[in-house]
Amino acid sequence: MAKDIAERIDVGEYVVGDKIPIEAQLCDIYNVSRTVVREAIAQLRSEGLLESQQGVGVFVAGRGNVTLRIPREAAGELSEIIDILELRIGVEVEAAGLAAQRRTDDDLERIFSSLDATADPEAFNRNPRQLDFNFHKAIAVASRNAYMPRFMDFVGPVIIPRSQLIHASIPKITRDYLVKMTDEHQRIALAIRKADVLGAREAMRFHLVGSLERYRQLNIAD
Repeated sequence: MAKDIAERIDVGEYVVGDKIPIEAQLCDIYNVSRTVVREAIAQLRSEGLLESQQGVGVFVAGRGNVTLRIPREAAGELSEIIDILELRIGVEVEAAGLAAQRRTDDDLERIFSSLDATADPEAFNRNPRQLDFNFHKAIAVASRNAYMPRFMDFVGPVIIPRSQLIHASIPKITRDYLVKMTDEHQRIALAIRKADVLGAREAMRFHLVGSLERYRQLNIAD
């Protein structure tokens, strides 16, 4: 879907300023879920092709000016997942520390609301990618660095790449894993609420490095 819209922009079928079809129409056109539509739009926004205007719609912004790109087809490769996680560690550990320093009451409400949404493992398992993304994005916003949320939007379509993986022995999402993830999220959130900069950084690093090591072990065994 993202590739098709990008091609339409490239050939001039959609020009700068055009409003693209609404979410429900895109679901019908491409026969995909709303989650897929939202991920595709997020990817195209990160590439500079689309821009959202709240309450109005999504519009063509240009033909793209982002040189760094994570193609969706590459995001299912184990080596790409490891690269993405290493990149996330470099940014999100600092984002957590900044959030502990700068968060507002509204930021804390967003972070803990995102955390609450993952409290039920069954509900979490129905949409793990989006719920995990919401939590990490809330922390990026709380960092009060304008580029942190943009980075999260950039990696958003592949932040939890399990559903795209082509590696046969990839770790499965189990109830125990979701409970562990929620516990780690809680440690990060509590450190941010306490304004514990070092604790927030350490909790985020522990969380992301744990995921990275799981995938590295698969890469070694492959």
